[in-house]
Amino acid sequence: MLATAAAASRVPTDADRWAYEVKWDGMRILADVHEGSVLLRSRTGRDVSATFPELTALAEAHADVHLDGEVVALEDGLPSFSALADRMHVRDARSATIAARRTPVTLMAFDVLRLYGVELLDRPWQERRESLDRLQPSGSAWQVSPVYPDAASLLTATREQGLEGIVAKRRTSPYQPGRRSPDWVKHAHRRHQACLVVGWRPVEGAGSRMGGLLLAVPGADGALRYVGRAGSGLGAGMEEELREALAGHELPRPVVDVPRPDSVGAHFTAPVVVVEVRHLGATTGGRLRQPTLRGVRSDLEPSDVREER
Repeated sequence: MLATAAAASRVPTDADRWAYEVKWDGMRILADVHEGSVLLRSRTGRDVSATFPELTALAEAHADVHLDGEVVALEDGLPSFSALADRMHVRDARSATIAARRTPVTLMAFDVLRLYGVELLDRPWQERRESLDRLQPSGSAWQVSPVYPDAASLLTATREQGLEGIVAKRRTSPYQPGRRSPDWVKHAHRRHQACLVVGWRPVEGAGSRMGGLLLAVPGADGALRYVGRAGSGLGAGMEEELREALAGHELPRPVVDVPRPDSVGAHFTAPVVVVEVRHLGATTGGRLRQPTLRGVRSDLEPSDVREER
């Protein structure tokens, strides 16, 4: 179940009908614990159990539970998406174990979909939440995301503390898998956008190195449109991951209309890789203002990309 984006002024404020949680800056995960094993799936349904070995501790605390939540990596007490991005692409079990020691993650659980063999999808959010609150978190492996009674206070607190934002949830809402529902409403203080990589420009004077990515986003009609290029935040680790993901997807010409200043000398690719950028809004022509790369979104498929308004 996905939340619908809204401006701060459009977040519901009736606390009798709505509850409020922190919007965590991480990776959405479904954790299915059954008969001593833990299956972790990303938002797209991909098995990422090997990526986060520290979450196997869930099986030690609960015999049968299906949790929805956000995996976060903390830096100086705050969730860091860039730190998490270094973990998201790891598939090898040995490498994942080493990465877990260096950058441990925590599952911030905010919903429970099954408990002791009983499916809870059709139960109202309030009932599911009460079931979740009765569970005991297992050490550092997972925590229950707190619920707050006042939207305005949480908006202020999360903004001042540098947190991502808030999510409002209708207390009577059932859980609708895979659906973006108005029963969950999110507001992010910072503007983020998942984008498709449609090419890259080399560093001037070093033609083999990536200097900036050419980015596109589907419009309201589903057709891709160019939203600009981004080079800030493109480090060696991200470049290595991008080269691996883009290998074999080179194209002789771009799949979108790229202005000549950006297209000259560029290498073009099929739109198969998703990255996330932080930005300061968009120009009247639709280009992102001052986009900064945050990481490769290996947890998203190209079909998951949509324009965030």
